Amino acid sequence: MAVSDPVGVFNPHKPLIVTFTLLRYPARGWYPAFANMGRWVMQPFRAEGLQFQKMMGCGRNFGLIPDLSAYVFLGVWTDEKAARLFFESDRWKTLCKSTKEVGTLYMNPLRSHGAWDGQNPFEGPEPSRSTGFPVAVLTRATLRLAALPDFWRHIPQARQRLKAYADDLLLAIGVGEKPFTQQCTISVWKDEKTIDQFAYRQSGHKEVVRLTRERRWYSEELFARFAVVGSEGTFSGKPLLSGTAL
Repeated sequence: MAVSDPVGVFNPHKPLIVTFTLLRYPARGWYPAFANMGRWVMQPFRAEGLQFQKMMGCGRNFGLIPDLSAYVFLGVWTDEKAARLFFESDRWKTLCKSTKEVGTLYMNPLRSHGAWDGQNPFEGPEPSRSTGFPVAVLTRATLRLAALPDFWRHIPQARQRLKAYADDLLLAIGVGEKPFTQQCTISVWKDEKTIDQFAYRQSGHKEVVRLTRERRWYSEELFARFAVVGSEGTFSGKPLLSGTAL
């Protein structure tokens, strides 16, 4: 399975590789897909070089309604070889057997801060560079129960703000580990300059950041940026980095 890399080659100086895989199952095949996710919860993957992993469900339009046909696997690997060997393994092929589509991003961490289950899985020995690569932004948080109504009330506005940057946004997906309380988003942008404009100059986004601090929405949070050094497969009938959003 070849990697489509329109912007460069894998960074040989940064061994840590993060993969973000989207799996789409047929609408009528949601039950086997859901069962596969349950099996992962009971028995996470064991693979050489796999340092951290998460299997997550997708929400429709960043909202509360789950999309039972779509799931995400996030893996942090010691190097590219370890990731590729795993994706050729029997257990992974079994998981993908009934899928309609599978698409994977290959990424090098740029920087990150915060914690995910008490650790920062994206810290590596050497920071990568984003020059020439699309840049992915991952945010994840565990929400305090008292903050749930306030948090979810702001989601439609956040979705509208992203739409204003549609020309520079290659991918935007909302996922979660647990319904309502453990949420994660990933967005892929053409470059870091556009991300900074959205994050630091967009008044609505800055307001939400302020609210998260003042109202203590999160009991744990992590923010990370990655250079997207490769991609393969499709999602929603299109190449992975072509404006896909859930």
